Amino acid sequence: MPLICGHDAPAYGLPLCGNEKTVTASPVCEECFDAAEGAPMGGEVETTDLPSGAGRVIDVAPTRGGLMLLDEEGRILLWETGARTCRELARGSVTVPDGSEPWCGREQTRRLHASRDGAFAAVVIDYGRHGEVYDLSSGAVTLTLENDGYHSDTVPFSLAFTEHDGRNVLLHRRQWSLIEAVDPATGEVLAAMPVEEESADWSGYFQGALHLSPGGTRIASDAWCWHPAGRPVAWNLGPWLTEGEGAWRTGNGWAALPPCEYYWNRPMAWFDEDRIVIGGLGEDEEEIVPGARVFDVSRAETDQWGHRNPVEVATFGGPEGAFFSADGLLFSAGAGGLDIWDPVAGARTGSVPGFVPTHHDALAGHLLALDPARGAIRRWPTSGSRR
Repeated sequence: MPLICGHDAPAYGLPLCGNEKTVTASPVCEECFDAAEGAPMGGEVETTDLPSGAGRVIDVAPTRGGLMLLDEEGRILLWETGARTCRELARGSVTVPDGSEPWCGREQTRRLHASRDGAFAAVVIDYGRHGEVYDLSSGAVTLTLENDGYHSDTVPFSLAFTEHDGRNVLLHRRQWSLIEAVDPATGEVLAAMPVEEESADWSGYFQGALHLSPGGTRIASDAWCWHPAGRPVAWNLGPWLTEGEGAWRTGNGWAALPPCEYYWNRPMAWFDEDRIVIGGLGEDEEEIVPGARVFDVSRAETDQWGHRNPVEVATFGGPEGAFFSADGLLFSAGAGGLDIWDPVAGARTGSVPGFVPTHHDALAGHLLALDPARGAIRRWPTSGSRR
């Protein structure tokens, strides 16, 4: 069968649509398939056995000094770059409660977080209520975390480490709708969201997973609100951490992204300090199809009710699975592997078949896939992903 691309070459890949007015798919050569769909990318996926001394590792967290590991026994281990062994820094007591029932399939699991400098770590129960914070210089528990439990089984535990004025800061959900910033060494409250005010823009949101912008100037919460609808929200950290509660009333860049009925815990990543991308196209969970929506939170527009809504700057279909970002590109980890997207053109530019990352080590420039069953971790470098 002749190729619709006109090249004298073997057919390659799945048939592609060659006519904008029809949906007929026809065979093309490898060069044209790659141009249309994105060629497999260079850069080897490196598989490394987890270090000796580590038990069954259930989560990892990147730091400047290497990877923090959390094993089934609750040990927090440091796997330094290039080392074959690891060392224990702390041992926690956080466990998933016996008999916990998942809400809509959302299983309670332990999650590890760490500060960038590796000084502090936290283990929390996603879709649960409890957690602990550790000073890794001594292994001591500095904070015991507990939110109020109001619909906490619907969202991951809201927690993120950041830095402000040269010190580590821990952001976490104190109550269902309130995030506070504390000193992870002492528990001192540095800043808090004001107690809910019915008419306030920030009121009524069940805070979810927290996503920190690359430079740490903004935070986004994958929140939901009644009735219920997923509605991510974002705000500036600098004014809040400097001025405290007052910043919420004088303006701290608060903006809410468009709602989607019954759909949250969605793919989300920051490209830079202004642009954020969320996964899924549609306005209801039952209608969601794979895709990406990019918003510029610095260009929010005020609607008729006085709410600030970020400007949507790009929308395109295709990306699914977990989202990551580096060098202005979007990486989506679907079931078949990793896809790389140009968010400006809305085009897939490459792929890494069979590699499904679970974490992003932005400090080392790698996407990571933890494989607990094999006792290994797989790495792929994001540098070189732009052709």
